[in-house]
Amino acid sequence: MTIAILYSLPTKRVQESSYLVADEDTVISSKKIARAIREKGGEPLLVGLSEDRITETIRSIKADLIFNLIDWTGVDLSLSLRAMESLEKKGIPFTGATKENFAFVDKIAMKKALVRAHLPTPRWHVFETGHESGIPPFVYPVIVKLAHEHCSVGIEKTSFVKNKSELLAVVRDRIKRFGQEVYAEEFIKGREFQITVLEKETGPVMLPPAEIVYKSTSQPEFLTFSERWNENDPDYQRSNTVLASLSKEQLFQFEAISQQTFRQLGFRDFTRIDGRLKNDQEFFILEANPNPGLDDDELYSMTLSAKAVGLTFPDFIWEIVASTLRRARK
Repeated sequence: MTIAILYSLPTKRVQESSYLVADEDTVISSKKIARAIREKGGEPLLVGLSEDRITETIRSIKADLIFNLIDWTGVDLSLSLRAMESLEKKGIPFTGATKENFAFVDKIAMKKALVRAHLPTPRWHVFETGHESGIPPFVYPVIVKLAHEHCSVGIEKTSFVKNKSELLAVVRDRIKRFGQEVYAEEFIKGREFQITVLEKETGPVMLPPAEIVYKSTSQPEFLTFSERWNENDPDYQRSNTVLASLSKEQLFQFEAISQQTFRQLGFRDFTRIDGRLKNDQEFFILEANPNPGLDDDELYSMTLSAKAVGLTFPDFIWEIVASTLRRARK
């Protein structure tokens, strides 16, 4: 079986920015997935997708299945949606998100979808100018994020604000610098988790959750872009990923919310849900990822969770392939 691994190449905009490293990660992942598919007996076909040859490249693919690693976001999201439209027209089964729920990589679309589905997410508010009225009565601290980016782009130490005046100052700064909407959400103090959901024949199954554990410092427990991606940052990766130790009640809550999220948002094959547990009792979804990145790294939460149930990285990739094939047969 020939499996085309379709991965997005960094756009010209990103190549000229200081955030290129986050998009190069997709290219690295594509090669690891190719090795995994080969190990499971498939024939991988690497297909790099450039922004100026989207339709032509997808039309030319000859394969039994397409492993979708398209990851253009932010102001480049329209490119991803064009590619998703071409994928759906192509007619070859492909992994992961549909065009409809791929749009949830846009944070505002994702937040609105969570609210519509009555899923728990922190109180939030979107800003277009920084001069809006009607700001909700936030319980501070609040964290400010770019509305249309991923991989912590735009998150800096100043993103963590303690009052309304700080909030408005940071909001206006980000809008001016990045030229896009931003949103603020209440910062949930508590343990942070990443939950992997894998679609099996019986439906979505939650794998053992991973927990993000921060080194003990005086800083708030979140990572800036630099701390995640810049090896020269003194606080580079000041967190670690471990299997979570949870009570039966907590696991039940996580499982119920993650499965409901998977179904309500129309996800397929696999997803990763990021969230925090307030007072060790109440789980809040920070992000629900319709087409999350994949990596064969024991520090990567999805790989860690898969290995906890005896799945190697090739096994995990093949479970995604199997889910896609089951859907195609139906």
